Amino acid sequence: MKEFYLIISFTFLLISCNEFNTLNKKNISKTKSNINLDKTINLNKGIYYCKKCNSKLYSSTNKLDSNDNNESFYKSIEDNVEYDVDYRASNNKTELKCKNCGIHIGNVWNDGPKESTGNRHCVTKNALLFKSINNSK
Repeated sequence: MKEFYLIISFTFLLISCNEFNTLNKKNISKTKSNINLDKTINLNKGIYYCKKCNSKLYSSTNKLDSNDNNESFYKSIEDNVEYDVDYRASNNKTELKCKNCGIHIGNVWNDGPKESTGNRHCVTKNALLFKSINNSK
C-alpha cells in the first residue's frame, strides 16, 4: 500500500513540477502560429493576468484568432510586458517577459496585423490566468 501512495505522490509532484518548468523555461512558444490575422476574437471579454504575480498583461480586445496551443495578441496592456532579444536562438527571437516579475511568457513576431502594431505576441497559456470582466472587479 505504501508503494501505491508513493506512486500517487510522485505523479502529483511531476505534474506540479511540469507546470513550474513551463512557466520558467525559455523558448516554450512556437515560432509560427496558424492564425487568422484578418480578425480579432472577443468571445470572452476580460483580462489575462500573469499567473505568477497577477499583473495585468493582455486584454481580450487585443486577442487574435489563434489555432494553436498558445494565446496570440497584437499588444499588451499599458506596456506591462517587456521585450528581450534572445540571442541564443538561431533566429534571434524576441522574448516576452512580465515586466513586474520577469517571468518568460512567450515571444513576439512581426507577422501580426499591419493595421495595428504589426506584432503578434505568442504567449503560452500556462503563463496566463484569464479573468472575465464581470469577475475582475
